[in-house]
Amino acid sequence: MPPRTVLILQHVEVERPGLILDALDGSGLDVDVRNLLDATDNPEATDASASDLPPVSELAGLVVMGGPMNADDLAGHPALKLERDLLADALRAGVPTLGVCLGAQLLARAQGLAVRTGAELGRDSEIGWAPLHDVDHDDPVVGPLADAPAVLHWHGDRIVPDAGTRVLARTVTTECQAFRAGPVAWGLQFHLEVTPGLQDDWLAEPSFATEATEALGPDATDRLRADARAVAPTLRPLAERSLAHLRSLFVARAGL
Repeated sequence: MPPRTVLILQHVEVERPGLILDALDGSGLDVDVRNLLDATDNPEATDASASDLPPVSELAGLVVMGGPMNADDLAGHPALKLERDLLADALRAGVPTLGVCLGAQLLARAQGLAVRTGAELGRDSEIGWAPLHDVDHDDPVVGPLADAPAVLHWHGDRIVPDAGTRVLARTVTTECQAFRAGPVAWGLQFHLEVTPGLQDDWLAEPSFATEATEALGPDATDRLRADARAVAPTLRPLAERSLAHLRSLFVARAGL
């Protein structure tokens, strides 16, 4: 039988798949949401290995979410190596794949691209709602977002594209906001999955609220909430168009 499972990997509980999960509702696909870091970073879990993840032959799709970790901190977070290897396998096997923020950075590393910290590049963290620039209108996932008034950015590290990277969008301080990793694989540095409600959950976490305040000032949480609600009516249908293409790829691989 064709594979019917879409595997979604989280890195922190609050960075949930949001609109990505909504897009899969009613598809007939089996959705498996895991946080592998809970297993491999627990000192009592000493037997973590590639067996903690299914082989890509069993996947209709792969989604890797964001998180505060550095994509190269393999010593501090050994699971990231397993995820990077899984992404490389998915690329070779033609499994439809989406990486979001940290997930995009891991996808870039699986392709041999560099990921640099903001400090290394002399750039501040990019946090807040802002539009994308130089969007590739022809891309079925990122193209619809050319008309978006803003998307949510929340990152410090940056992907460094090379001459062969198909960059799909930029902002002033981030030259690779989205890229095509293969015929059916995309990396998004921004957070297309976030709704106003999900962002509220982020801001209820002290670490997120502190990071936002450091980047945007004392009114950061109020600004972020207001911007999210102002943008949502226009952004959501565009995001749904983007994610519908991924859903169609997952469904096709599953033979549904």
